[in-house]
Amino acid sequence: MKKITIQDIALAVNKSISTVSKALSDSHEVNKDTKRMICEYAEKNNFQSNSSARSLRTGRSNIIGVIVSTIGNSFFSQLLEGIDEVIVETDFTLVIMQSKENVQRERKCIDILNSRGVDGIIISPIANTPNIDYLQRLHDTSFPIVVVDRINNRLKSNKIGVKNFEGAYDATQHLVDLGHKRIVHVTGRNAGVIRERLNGFKDCLRKNKIPVKSGYILDFDLQDKSKLEEDIKTRLSALFATKTKPNAIFTATDLLTNKMSGILKDMGLRIPEEVALIGFSNSTYSSSFYPSLSCIYQPAAEMGRLGARKIIEMLDKKRKNYAINIERIELETQLIIRESTSG
Repeated sequence: MKKITIQDIALAVNKSISTVSKALSDSHEVNKDTKRMICEYAEKNNFQSNSSARSLRTGRSNIIGVIVSTIGNSFFSQLLEGIDEVIVETDFTLVIMQSKENVQRERKCIDILNSRGVDGIIISPIANTPNIDYLQRLHDTSFPIVVVDRINNRLKSNKIGVKNFEGAYDATQHLVDLGHKRIVHVTGRNAGVIRERLNGFKDCLRKNKIPVKSGYILDFDLQDKSKLEEDIKTRLSALFATKTKPNAIFTATDLLTNKMSGILKDMGLRIPEEVALIGFSNSTYSSSFYPSLSCIYQPAAEMGRLGARKIIEMLDKKRKNYAINIERIELETQLIIRESTSG
């Protein structure tokens, strides 16, 4: 079947090209009956609009860019599900890109989306890198940006995350309540949220009058996954070789939590009999591990839904020349107790 054009529709319905174009763009300048008649004819004849031309005409692409660390991560896949759940009900389309925790790659993602004329960006950025300043300059030109998850940075924009400090505090307090005092915190180096989780861990120990030992805080480069497991095993082995060996471990990220169970088993340590384990994790497999993993769960899908609604709200206000209010939303985390701490 030959692809019909706006000119074909105009000829068929005996209206001007301008009227047809406005009707297909849902313009208020065309009355309801005319608009319905034109749209029904277009749909019946499989008319497909030229989005590039519409973008040039309206100044909008109806595309929203999303940048996350990695789609394969359980947390980010749930976050994207939430974003998609909202966007699919609108006229917007999503373009999803991955930074892979690489600063240069993240900058390239931002540049690609910006050069392709996306209307706004939802991003989970890599800590306080130069990219934050670049995003701020974009934001200051009235380009809508919503930060999700990693909200502890200097970017002044709408932000939606979780209460990382409180989540880490709850995890640590759970271990303390079980009688553990020699608690190792295994963490990363790059993401801004990690610092808040470390602070929650330290604050809980201090309030329970437990010394904060620098040797019990193990940080790793999470970008270099080829050596990660071996590096963790080496440093943990040194701690477990001491007389006052650790009796609990709190991991700061999904990746670390999911790897830790296997690492401890490889080291010949029984969970939770010899060492209790808890960590931030949104993995759907946490309950299937043996033993099942106690974790701090983050409402990732809800975070995504709120982020999507917020950027749509910002785009609507921008179109109407309304002032855009900046807010920071922090959702509650959930302590889920399973076998890795309770036996």
